[in-house]
Amino acid sequence: MKIRFTVIALTLLVMLSLTLPAFSQQRGFLAGKTFDLKGATPRLANGKPDLSGLWDRPRVNDITKAPQMAAGGPTYVPEPELPFTPAGKKTWDSHNPRNDYAGACLPYGFPRAIVAVHPMQMLQSADHLAFLFEQNSWFTVVPIDGRPMPKDAADQPSWFGTSVGRWDGDTLVIETAALNGLTKLDTVGHPISSKTKLTQRLSRPNFGTINYEMIVDDPHNYTKPLRLRHTWTLKPEWEIMEYSCLENQLEYFQNGTINWKRPETVD
Repeated sequence: MKIRFTVIALTLLVMLSLTLPAFSQQRGFLAGKTFDLKGATPRLANGKPDLSGLWDRPRVNDITKAPQMAAGGPTYVPEPELPFTPAGKKTWDSHNPRNDYAGACLPYGFPRAIVAVHPMQMLQSADHLAFLFEQNSWFTVVPIDGRPMPKDAADQPSWFGTSVGRWDGDTLVIETAALNGLTKLDTVGHPISSKTKLTQRLSRPNFGTINYEMIVDDPHNYTKPLRLRHTWTLKPEWEIMEYSCLENQLEYFQNGTINWKRPETVD
């Protein structure tokens, strides 16, 4: 069993997502096979587009800047001017990257996990879509059968929140609420609060591409919703490997180098 490690010095905690071990390219069970990435969109037996696959996404460390990506690969449209509320500006100005929760191996959560540097695979059935993140072997499963948001969702806040999905034609719409207020939008630490509602829209126009949009509606930190737009590219020759953040960070926890503390108050 191979285990991927990420080495982090205290002064580089904010750069966790920039540490780039070699991906497991040319190792997947589809390696060596030929695919028409411009070919037809695969569909399930119910006729809905099948979003399954291992996807290369843009590595967005700062949502206000366009990342450098290889030609023909995933893309991202930045939000250059963030419309902070006074509370949001105060939170952003006081952010200490040395206290990044990711350094403590805590879940990235939505939306940060979507733009992390390591591969992500999606597995879809008629009723559910699973996001499998190589980063720390996290996963989250979303029902996509059109059910409403649970009435008690706010009583159980979490890193990835509570999500439900529905189809709008050939576009899957995922709504997320009940975030715990501890996650960030990106590596540099742009804030989101527990009042945030996320809307993700995913469509697969051909075999090798997903068009992705996330609307971030956080009235505590921003005066209007943020619109984050990506394209993803299929990587059938890649595979997800085991990722053990805590194993590599254990020494830093034991010697006190990493001493993340839950904030006393959460927005």
